[in-house]
Amino acid sequence: MQNRYNVEPSEDGLTYTFTTRYDIKYHLALTTYQIGEVSAFSLSLYPDEEPQKVDYWIKNTVIKVIGDILNKESNVIFYICDSDDDRQDKRHLIFDYWYQKSSEHFYYISKYNHCFKSEHGYQINSSVLYNNQNPLDDFIIEEFKKALEYS
Repeated sequence: MQNRYNVEPSEDGLTYTFTTRYDIKYHLALTTYQIGEVSAFSLSLYPDEEPQKVDYWIKNTVIKVIGDILNKESNVIFYICDSDDDRQDKRHLIFDYWYQKSSEHFYYISKYNHCFKSEHGYQINSSVLYNNQNPLDDFIIEEFKKALEYS
């Protein structure tokens, strides 16, 4: 895989930090959630400050961390694109691009996108990532869709 940053995992393995060559510290946090009958991690990626330049090493770093987590067949990761700044569609497109790039190296990762309207009429973009060797893949997708529709 191309250049990426050195990642420091927390003791509990749920937070990963790295600092870019532009001296911006990023946090990739996993939170354990129950989605129906499926245990999953939610994924959050946030910098300490707003980046001013495009940095492709971030993509490579995040792809590697996710690939390592999903190497375990039973692990599931989901994310909902933040809509606070009205850039959720751009985030969703970027994460789709990242997923396409990751499939070149991590053939065992599959993704299901699910978009729905919130109770206030906002479009919510979300995705679930899972190991395609998991025999419960259809069940994972159905539980993911049900949980988001009723949240």
